Amino acid sequence: MKKITLIFLMLIAMCFTWQSYAQTYSATPGTPITTTGNVTYTNVINVPDNIIVADLNLDLDIAHTWVGDLRITLQGPDGTTVTVLDRPLNGTGGCSQNNIDVILDDAAGSPVQGQCVTSASTTNPPTTWAISGTRTPANPLSAFNGKSTLGNWTLSITDLAGGDGGNFRAWAFTVVGSVGFPPMIACPPNATANTDPGQCSAVVNFTPAVAIDAEDGPIPTTQTMGPASGSAFPTGVTVVEFSATDSDGNTSTCQFTVTVTDNEPPVAVCQDITIELDPVTGTASITAADIDNGSSDNCGIVSSTVTPNMFTCSNVGDNTVTLTVTDAQGNSTMCTAIVTVEDNTAPVIVCQGEPGIVSVTEDFEAATIPAGWSTVVVSGGFDWEFGSGVMPGGADFPTNAAIFDDDAAGGGELDNTVQLLSPVYDITGAITANLSFDYSMQVFVTSGTFAVDVWDGAAWQQILFTDVDTAPTNSGVLDMLPFANADFQVRFTYDDEDDFAWGAGVDNFQLDYELATSPPFDVVLDASGNATIDASMLLSSVTEACSFIVTVGGPASAMNVTECGNAPEGIPAGAPGTTSGPMNPSIATVADAGVIGTDYTFGNIEVNIQHTWASDIDMTLTSPNGTTVDVMLDDGGSTGLDTAATLVFTDTSANLVDDFNDAASIQPDFQAEGGLFNTVFAGESITGDWTLNITDDAGGDSGTLNSYCITFAPIVDTTVSFDCSQLGENQVEVFVTDNSGNSTSCIATVNVIDATAPVITCVGPTIPILMDTVSDTPALAIPDNDPVGASTTLTVADDFTITDLNVDMDITHTWVGDLVITLESPAGTTAVLVDRMGTTTGGVGCSSNDLEITLDDEATLPIEDECQAGPPAASGSFTPNNPLSVFDGESTVGDWILTITDNAGGDTGTLNSWGLTYSYEGTPTLAFPILLGADGTATIDPLDLLATVDEACGISTAAADITMFDCSDIGSIIDVTVFVSDASGNIASCVAQVEVFDQLAPEITCPADQTVDPGADNLFYTVPDYFATGEATATDNCTDPVTITTQDPAAGTQLADGVYTVTLTAEDEYGNVATCSFELTVETVLGVNDTSLDNAIVMYPNPARDILTISNTSNIVLEKATIFDINGKRINTIDLRGMQGEQVIDVSALASGVYVVEIASEQASVVKRLIKE
Repeated sequence: MKKITLIFLMLIAMCFTWQSYAQTYSATPGTPITTTGNVTYTNVINVPDNIIVADLNLDLDIAHTWVGDLRITLQGPDGTTVTVLDRPLNGTGGCSQNNIDVILDDAAGSPVQGQCVTSASTTNPPTTWAISGTRTPANPLSAFNGKSTLGNWTLSITDLAGGDGGNFRAWAFTVVGSVGFPPMIACPPNATANTDPGQCSAVVNFTPAVAIDAEDGPIPTTQTMGPASGSAFPTGVTVVEFSATDSDGNTSTCQFTVTVTDNEPPVAVCQDITIELDPVTGTASITAADIDNGSSDNCGIVSSTVTPNMFTCSNVGDNTVTLTVTDAQGNSTMCTAIVTVEDNTAPVIVCQGEPGIVSVTEDFEAATIPAGWSTVVVSGGFDWEFGSGVMPGGADFPTNAAIFDDDAAGGGELDNTVQLLSPVYDITGAITANLSFDYSMQVFVTSGTFAVDVWDGAAWQQILFTDVDTAPTNSGVLDMLPFANADFQVRFTYDDEDDFAWGAGVDNFQLDYELATSPPFDVVLDASGNATIDASMLLSSVTEACSFIVTVGGPASAMNVTECGNAPEGIPAGAPGTTSGPMNPSIATVADAGVIGTDYTFGNIEVNIQHTWASDIDMTLTSPNGTTVDVMLDDGGSTGLDTAATLVFTDTSANLVDDFNDAASIQPDFQAEGGLFNTVFAGESITGDWTLNITDDAGGDSGTLNSYCITFAPIVDTTVSFDCSQLGENQVEVFVTDNSGNSTSCIATVNVIDATAPVITCVGPTIPILMDTVSDTPALAIPDNDPVGASTTLTVADDFTITDLNVDMDITHTWVGDLVITLESPAGTTAVLVDRMGTTTGGVGCSSNDLEITLDDEATLPIEDECQAGPPAASGSFTPNNPLSVFDGESTVGDWILTITDNAGGDTGTLNSWGLTYSYEGTPTLAFPILLGADGTATIDPLDLLATVDEACGISTAAADITMFDCSDIGSIIDVTVFVSDASGNIASCVAQVEVFDQLAPEITCPADQTVDPGADNLFYTVPDYFATGEATATDNCTDPVTITTQDPAAGTQLADGVYTVTLTAEDEYGNVATCSFELTVETVLGVNDTSLDNAIVMYPNPARDILTISNTSNIVLEKATIFDINGKRINTIDLRGMQGEQVIDVSALASGVYVVEIASEQASVVKRLIKE
């Protein structure tokens, strides 16, 4: 039915016919073309005929100079426009010739755009033409095919440049039209289909097209394009065309499309791979093909992509990538793979002053002596031989060697001594120097020696000697550093000891020494003799694309260790008013080994958490050892964690988690509430399970732990320290370890320099600085929010002028940032020492508690900036807000007043104790005394003239311009300049003031102990002048002669019999006194009668007070007793002639002292000593 309707409609549309013919339409406008340029000229031909264009040709006749300026277009009645000429040869500036007379035909052989024949004609009509003949237009005229001729045809000529003109002479176009109407043809509608499963095509069925002609009626159609119905059509759009031709030869065609869509997605197959970073760029890339493990598609994969495909140092480890494969239809499928990124390349480093190894090898393989080597024939007529390893009389070398064959010298040569010398090597400054060689020696019986010596710059030093059979053997590595010099040389000597011996050999000479390849790194010690530098400063270069750490003493054992626990974990809510059960613990398991405080520091824990009432949360962390620390207890307020937030807890934070009250107060990090992690877990192993527990302790609210991770940082020595013991060049091994643990090392040379001259002061008059302290423990309450505050007084009794003042304070107080502390001196001077510490902008100040501080102008840290978590908030020495130097020069005596005010509400405290330490000038010292010796001279050590020495590395030498003093220097102050030098040659000097003293007494010599007799008939002995007689002598180091002497008893003193101590003194001109003494025994020599009488007489009591009894036990008749005082004066005479056996004498009247009693008879006398009490 549809087919019949289609044919009927076609018949109605084709109710008339006409025959095919050619028709030409022309015009001769003759319009001038001016030289103005950029002007368009048009001419219209009106066609009254309705002809269907089958072909159209255009004829142009134009006079114009420089035809390359022209653009010509033809427009049909329906608006179709074709540019037929467009500035011919425009690519070369346009055709410069004149005139056009051309037919434009699509079937012509050559294009009009390329025509430009020489033509100078400027007449109208022209006589020559630049473009002529039949040419193809710039654009095909077939654009008019199938169009009707009926209507206006417009030709436009545009002159696109000025300076040339002409005439629009004529134009025409010829149309070839059809004979009758072509048949009407109708194709089936466009068809769509999906590919068959597993195929890249679809079997499509369709009906053929139908056609009807006005003259012929229904006519057959022929499929002229595309697969037949029932065929497999490929994906995409396939055009199927049918045609029908009527009896007049008119042909009509129709087309429809068959669109086959591939709706079957590819099959993506991935594989895991491992890649290595480029050691230079630190990057690596992959392609989809690297990950693709056989992906497929029914129509074939047209594109494959992988993301990410670039990796850097931050991606070391496992990375998930996605492979996307896409077919031509745009169907895509993804799969994932693990790309393990490895950095297996150790850093490449160069150290400052790194030693370079020089290796010298000589294996004596050639048949002649090696270059640079020499021999010396000390005696004999034979020399060393080369090119053989044969040893006479013993085992051979395995390869050629230097050989001396004493056997080959023959029996006629019995005195062979030869030397083999190496080249000279400059090993000055070598860091290491090692020598080794192979040698052999064969003796004959006992004859023959082999020695090896090295030149140390001054003499040959023997390092090896043998006089026994030695098969080829190695010397071992010999240290040559003790012999290092610019002319180092090795000498091998063989001596046959004047005998017909065998010989010796040398092979495989090896000398290795290290020299610095670049200048050493200079480290200058500070005034205290120490210096610390970053280990990285010892590196000249590091080639390492990824991050790294520089250490000394060994490579960094590990990089940061980070492990994460199980998450997310819900934080359960309990019933209102109750405590919920704990969260399922999140456990981070650490496999790495190490100890906190020794190998690692506790870095941080990082949690991401959400909870509807943050302050309900109690969070704790428990170590593998079972130690638990409170991380956060009831903090965050009611809304602080309504939105999930990341909280970092670390010891290095200055933020207290107590201050976390809401979301706005979340800081980048916090300190854990229960203390410092590194203190709580000190000494514990990091290995094992680190358990995070969270409990909601109020009920009614809930939340989620989204993540929890723990990090430990390795403890590595990234600095290197030097001191005075390392002056000069030192070797330091420097290690560089990258993030993947790849490590390498190099040797740096560090030149440690002491550039600080000694600071010295010499002895002499100086003013010492003394120090004293006063303190009190007032336990003074500090009232809350009171601008008057509380004051306490220290009374100082000493009156000294202050040169420096420090203040000590021990205060217990919450929120020390509330406090202002002022000191007032007895003179009324005041200074604000602490002014709400912890803020410089007038804020709330430090919220921590308690102070244990010393305020000292010479401290390095200001109290204003201090605010530790504490307690105490501050401990140690700090500079005050205002300097204590305002009190310098004032007297200490009087009342010192300390006032403390609390300037905000809610906190109180107590001043437990405070004190003042003040410095003042002491009494000036005197000049340094120098004491002369026994020879009247003194030699001083210059070091003795130094009062103070500030030289961290010590004084190596000291000298003075005067070191010898004698008696002539006594009595004056002498300036002595002292010079000192440290080990590095830094020099300092000062002037000492000395005073020379003689404090040695004269040397006095007493007579030896002696016994003297007063002489016959003398009752007393007269004491002589011992100095005058020469029996006593006195000499002095500075006084000559010694003239001041004394003697006791004095010369001329009468001494009765008895034992006396004689004391002699001698004094030099400086008041030094010497004393000596000896015993003088005065003893009268008795005759025979005297002896008998002496034996018979007894005098008692002795000492006597009132009476004295003389007893005579002999028959000798006594005449008298005479009493003398010690000076020989007679005191009394007693008559003894009537005495029987005893005589009592009254001595009460005698003064106390020593007396001499002479008792006489007719023939004899005796002297007795009496002591009167």
